[in-house]
Amino acid sequence: MARVEVPAWLEEVADRDLYRRNAFRISGLAVTATPRAVRRRVSEVRAAEALGAEQAEGGPAQGRWLPLVPAPDHVAVREALRRLEDPVRRVVDEFFWFWPLQESDGTGLMEAREIWRRLVKSPARADAGHSADPGARSIAVHNLAVLHHAETLEANQFIGNAGGRTLWQRAYRHWRMVLDDDGCWRWLDERIRVLDDPRLRAVSGTAFRETLPAVLLEIHAGIAMEAAQRPGREEAARQHVSLMRDFGTDDGTVDAVLRRATAPIAAAIRRRNEATPGPGEDPATLERAAASLLDETKPDLRVLRALLGAGHPVTEGAADAVASEVNACAVACANSVMRDESAVRDPKVTRAIAHLRSARELAASGHVRAPIEQNLVVLLSNEILLACKEAVEQGERSPSKGAQQASRLLDDAQPRLRELRELRRDAPETDEVHDTVAMAACRLLGGYFKSTRDFDKCLTGYRRTLQVAVSEQGRSVIRQNIDTLTREKNAQAFAAEVVPTLLRSRTVWGDDPLSCMRCGRPLRPSDGLPDGRPMPIPHCAACRSEVQRHFEALVRDQAPPPTAARSPGVTKRALITGGLDFAAAGLAVSGLAAGLGSSAGRVLVFVAFLLVVIRTLIPGKRR
Repeated sequence: MARVEVPAWLEEVADRDLYRRNAFRISGLAVTATPRAVRRRVSEVRAAEALGAEQAEGGPAQGRWLPLVPAPDHVAVREALRRLEDPVRRVVDEFFWFWPLQESDGTGLMEAREIWRRLVKSPARADAGHSADPGARSIAVHNLAVLHHAETLEANQFIGNAGGRTLWQRAYRHWRMVLDDDGCWRWLDERIRVLDDPRLRAVSGTAFRETLPAVLLEIHAGIAMEAAQRPGREEAARQHVSLMRDFGTDDGTVDAVLRRATAPIAAAIRRRNEATPGPGEDPATLERAAASLLDETKPDLRVLRALLGAGHPVTEGAADAVASEVNACAVACANSVMRDESAVRDPKVTRAIAHLRSARELAASGHVRAPIEQNLVVLLSNEILLACKEAVEQGERSPSKGAQQASRLLDDAQPRLRELRELRRDAPETDEVHDTVAMAACRLLGGYFKSTRDFDKCLTGYRRTLQVAVSEQGRSVIRQNIDTLTREKNAQAFAAEVVPTLLRSRTVWGDDPLSCMRCGRPLRPSDGLPDGRPMPIPHCAACRSEVQRHFEALVRDQAPPPTAARSPGVTKRALITGGLDFAAAGLAVSGLAAGLGSSAGRVLVFVAFLLVVIRTLIPGKRR
């Protein structure tokens, strides 16, 4: 069974420079070099250094298989030879370098590679399972695994294209063959026996075999971490993790390795959370702390998602912890600012709301997200209600700008109302906020109409406001306003278009000069209406307000609704309208006979006019 932990004697080599630091590669010695050969190599290096040579030449394998570029200097070679004095480190470096094989020794790397491939394809010897000699095939399997792994780790392209992925798959395939080949582990046990050092008691082929998957995955996890920490390389990191899972077993080795690799990231996030200020700090400090925490933990959380996955417990725990701290800082900032009612529009509150939105998006668990959403609802509602209050106050100061302020209020409130509806779809408080915005807009439009008598803008504003209101009571009020304005608008249209036709009719008034029908004084040119609006009832300037009041009441009650369709008249209606025409004509003649200067004449003419007005309101056949 594979171990998920890397033992201490293997931790030092479990990184990307596994082969670049290999003592046998640096020194040029074979893995089977005796202590005497090691001492001889030390003497050669000292002599070369004394002669002033820049590089240590003379190793038996130097420059043959995977030479280092640039070549190691004297210091590096001496350090590599010193490490070979440690038997544990020597066994590790022996395992991760080429083992000697008679068929390939003394050849170039390309030729050796072909020899190893040919041996791997050959059938295993029948006596290999019982002999201390692992056989040429086992050594070839091991050497190909080392070669492909070293080439993969030192390649310039790791995952950026299909070629990089193929390198990893090939290396893992050969390491899997090593794990399954008993001959390889017998060779390692024999090397440990030959070294015969008491410090190797904890090292064995079996221990190495159980730990090798974790070591290889640990190296790969470091490379995946490098990719994840580079912006825009998250997909490459995920591909590395995918390759690791393809190689790893189902015993949790990959997850354990990735947890160890990301442990420093998770710890850094915890430290940042613990460093956030408490609720007693000033609002500016709290707001900056929330913003800083979001910015500083964003790349770390991105790494956790790339390597562990968004749904991993470590990732979710870290995200929830950051979201909770941001929520605490943002709420404390908003509460501190909003104690002063004059400062509730402070930009810090707006930024606190933005931080809450980020925290809500970041939170992974429902129990963390719920209070964040509740706090967001409260702050959004307060912001909307304050905007309504300020808009109404501005409308009271400048009623003529009420329509513009109502439109701006609706524009500003719409995105916040949508967000509230998303956060609390069926909550009563959400409906109340919608109705508050609608009623504030109605109040602004009402003041605007009183100031300007602009029917079109008001009706447009009311119809838009109707889409915001939610409660039936609020919608009913808005519909009543729309109906009232529509009737008023139609009444004005009626007075402006229909009544002048009656005024021009000589059948009613004749050619005689008119007098005021209220006080009887003869009318003069100066009595004309200054704004040019028609007034069918003759009156003087002194009686204008009273006559206008009665006339507007008459028109408002008699004007037809704007959408009413005129239907063809029937016989009964024709008789009625004909009778009204006849009565109106008779009364007009009688009034003219009595004289417009007398009270009786004026009354008869006025009644005749009313009959004509009523006649126009009853549809009949066109003449």
